Amino acid sequence: MTGMGKAAVAAMITVLLSGCIAQLPPADSVQLAPVPGVALPFKARVMVFAGEADLARNLTIQISRFQSEETKVREGLALARATRAVLAKGFEQVEINDPSIRPQIVVKLIGKAAWSRQDAKMKLGCGIDVWTADGVPLGSFVARFDAKDSDYRSDLEPAFGQCLIKPVEELLNSPTLARLAGAGFRDPPEPATSAWMRTLGTFVPVR
Repeated sequence: MTGMGKAAVAAMITVLLSGCIAQLPPADSVQLAPVPGVALPFKARVMVFAGEADLARNLTIQISRFQSEETKVREGLALARATRAVLAKGFEQVEINDPSIRPQIVVKLIGKAAWSRQDAKMKLGCGIDVWTADGVPLGSFVARFDAKDSDYRSDLEPAFGQCLIKPVEELLNSPTLARLAGAGFRDPPEPATSAWMRTLGTFVPVR
């Protein structure tokens, strides 16, 4: 086989292999549906809260019908980062575990992923519990998402990003958020905010 022929075969193999595993887009590239009458992002400060145990939680995968193993992929951290990325499409400032931004809204995370080596399929459940910074509930929004032909090492955070589109869109269109926006996202009273934020637990810094 000539050098040119070998190069063509190598290129074809590369294309075929690259098509075996679907590459999900990064969480920060997701597109949210427009909110009628609103120019996103909302001018509000949002803090995503993720507890220390949640951030340290590793992904467990199914390697056979009766056997699973814990990986070194930090599932909770991937969920927190994906949540920040998707919420940032709808709100002016979003940080994880950073009360110094004086949040007007606090989001608690819901999420769990499962991946099977047998079919390379990732199944996720995700959601957000949303509160004002002084502890008034604004709603709970959940969804499910399946990613076929996935790689848990690279697709976990992007998959959470896809899963979170529906919950975040529902929040952005919710009557409770519309009322807050109508009032100009006023800062809650400081004593009530400090008291409720203490109930969340330790704020572990996340980049």
